[in-house]
Amino acid sequence: MESKNTVDEEIGREQFFRHYPKSKLPIRDVRFKTEPHIEIGAENYLRSCLQRNIKGLANNNERYLFLCTTCNNRKLEDYFGKRFIVGYIKRNRVENLHGRTVVFGETYMVPFCTRLEYGDLKIKRSRGMQKFNRDDTNRILQKILLHGNIRDEYLKEMIFMEERERDEGKVVPDIFKECLYLKGCEYSQDCLRRNIK
Repeated sequence: MESKNTVDEEIGREQFFRHYPKSKLPIRDVRFKTEPHIEIGAENYLRSCLQRNIKGLANNNERYLFLCTTCNNRKLEDYFGKRFIVGYIKRNRVENLHGRTVVFGETYMVPFCTRLEYGDLKIKRSRGMQKFNRDDTNRILQKILLHGNIRDEYLKEMIFMEERERDEGKVVPDIFKECLYLKGCEYSQDCLRRNIK
């Protein structure tokens, strides 16, 4: 597949990921998942996840990949079990890497928030791949942008939780072993993981 770097539509679609249940932030489940790969602003970078959905975004020249998850932290009583939009990747290019369609772009992450819960957004819960029309996309964006971008806080929390799981003897994906940086990754200078202390 050729790189599709033009975007005709200011619309978006959702991309579901599994939430790590020990975090109050909507980070990916570090015990099993490498996507969304917020470190470089990408989806499907190290592993394929809902590949058909990413191809749909690429083929339809859509702009926004809205990241959604169901809160799995039982301590967050107001949020537990509910589905939320927790950010987006604003596509600037799509590439074919190692047989996977990968979307890259500006990443904006927000905490769990009642205003971004599916019921409040009047979005039907789906299998995590629904496409949004222009009005829905604008409404979602307006609500996301009411919050500051917590991307760096998100990354610090994710790295802390990965280390905690390893300290407890759990096996989690070793991003540095799996990371394409060690294989000459062209995105290594953009990788935010290496700058997080």
